[in-house]
Amino acid sequence: MLSSLNTCWYYLCSLRRGQLILVLLIFVLGFGVTAQFFLNYQAAIDNEAQAVRATLERNAKLLGERTGESVMSGNLPTVRRELRLLETMPRIGRVTVHDRAGDILLVARNTGYELAFIDTDQARPEALATGLHGQFPGLGYTSRIMFNERTVGTLTLFASQSRVHDTITSRFWQFMRESFLLWCALAVFGIYLIVQTRFETRLRQQSWTDPVTGELSRFGLNELYGDHYRFRHYALVLIDLYNMKAINAGHGIATGDRVLQIVARTMRATLGPRAAVARLDGDDFAILVPATQWSSVKQLGQSLKSAVHALRFDEIDDLDKVSLCGGAVILAPTESLSQRLSEADLAMRHAKHRDWKSVVCADAAFIANSHSAGAFVTDLQIRQGLRNDEFGYHIQPLVNVETGATLGYESLIRWTHEGEIRSPAIFLDRFREVIKDDALYPYVVAMRRALTERAMRNDVGVLSYNIGLEDLQRLERPEQLSRDFGADIQHAPQVIIEVTERGLPQHLGDDLTGLKAAWDGLRGERTVLALDDFGALESNLYRLRELDIDYVKIDKTLISAVTDDFKSRAIVESIASLCGALNIQVVAEGIESETLCQTVQSLGIVIQQGFYLGRPQAPDYYLN
Repeated sequence: MLSSLNTCWYYLCSLRRGQLILVLLIFVLGFGVTAQFFLNYQAAIDNEAQAVRATLERNAKLLGERTGESVMSGNLPTVRRELRLLETMPRIGRVTVHDRAGDILLVARNTGYELAFIDTDQARPEALATGLHGQFPGLGYTSRIMFNERTVGTLTLFASQSRVHDTITSRFWQFMRESFLLWCALAVFGIYLIVQTRFETRLRQQSWTDPVTGELSRFGLNELYGDHYRFRHYALVLIDLYNMKAINAGHGIATGDRVLQIVARTMRATLGPRAAVARLDGDDFAILVPATQWSSVKQLGQSLKSAVHALRFDEIDDLDKVSLCGGAVILAPTESLSQRLSEADLAMRHAKHRDWKSVVCADAAFIANSHSAGAFVTDLQIRQGLRNDEFGYHIQPLVNVETGATLGYESLIRWTHEGEIRSPAIFLDRFREVIKDDALYPYVVAMRRALTERAMRNDVGVLSYNIGLEDLQRLERPEQLSRDFGADIQHAPQVIIEVTERGLPQHLGDDLTGLKAAWDGLRGERTVLALDDFGALESNLYRLRELDIDYVKIDKTLISAVTDDFKSRAIVESIASLCGALNIQVVAEGIESETLCQTVQSLGIVIQQGFYLGRPQAPDYYLN
């Protein structure tokens, strides 16, 4: 018994607050309904007692009136005939008739289907006052037998105790059945609730706990320290272990898991019981320790770095030290955990780019600089910006510095958000990904065609557009791409489609078969092609041979160095000479001073572009 009570108490303690309240409500409901069942039982007994009293009184008075003359004359057969009325009334069990002197004239018992008259010699005389007497269920009622306003005898009716007892017993077992069924139903629900609670508890433990390290999982971190669950400030440190992929590949996943376990155990020992350690995924960990000052956060990062770096894995052959990098923030109770994790992740990426051995703090200055660099621009913001007409083209002149003539303009996408013009460096990569969506690409097509049409009205000679990978994917229909840029508009300027050098080798390699076919399909009377950013990153001469290129735009990283660097000057001069031999026009980008302009011109490049010759401006500035 005690063991069962202990088990029940354990399960009750394992219930969550809502479930515990539900259990209490079940008990309250059970006792309340049971009490109502009992009240119904009591009411049924009271009703039965009232019905017995009424039956006895009504029939005693009736028979007293009907048998008066027969009792007076001693006509007992007539009295017996009148008493046969009681055979239809099962609540009445016995009847006794006395004369005026009190002697018994008749005694009969109701067997349920007929009256059985008893020998009066065997009957025991009873002196009963008129009216109701006795206690339920042994009730009786004595009425005077009247004839001509004279009392000639008495008639007493007694309740059938067996019949009343059967009724009471039936009502009692009905109450018991109803209560039993109720508590069985509540017990089934309670057992279901306990089983569900045990299942949820196990599932919660499994989902809250990382199976490899035994620390919190990402889900557990969100459940325990998510929004509206924190009531103090924490130092949140995001940790990434260096070279875990190589460890898994070289030593096996089991060894990698062993390393993760040792690192997690070390961090737990270093941080103490107040800290929360969570493995987010792979080799990423999140650490939460109560802190309010950046000095404490920096000290925490240093402690973690030193503890992990000092680890020795003697039981694992040929395993070097494990190092880490991380990003840290201070997490306030009212701040979003997801947002602060994103900021810590950004700081961790900075640590990776720096040296893979430091913990970078994402303080206010870091966050401000990151915002300026567009680190927190989202795809949703760009989608909304496209739908709200926040994007548009600025144009920058292409100038023949030898004649001073403006040959045309390069179109450059800009984003005006809340009155501020955002730099392409902030959003361009995400923008190119977003407009791969067929539902959003028409917004860009509309901007391009509108600019081309306006350039046509202002007699612009050439208008160039940059395309990225989102447009290269549409090269299967080159004629459609030409129309997207407005090359089909009557009297439109010549459209130069600039394909950046930065994307070609990464995504196409040396196999240019598909690109060449699309390239040839794009070139036409009103559409020519340029190789943009030539000289940056993966440039090679193979594409100059394989592709029919009309323009080469030399990247500003080469151009800006020609005044001071002999090698850069020689490379630029060689590119200009080579392109001249291949009948390819050369454009120098990044001309920002008169000296640079003259130096580049002396190298044989007269078509130039840069701030010195004209900054990117809204079309109204140049086309008026």
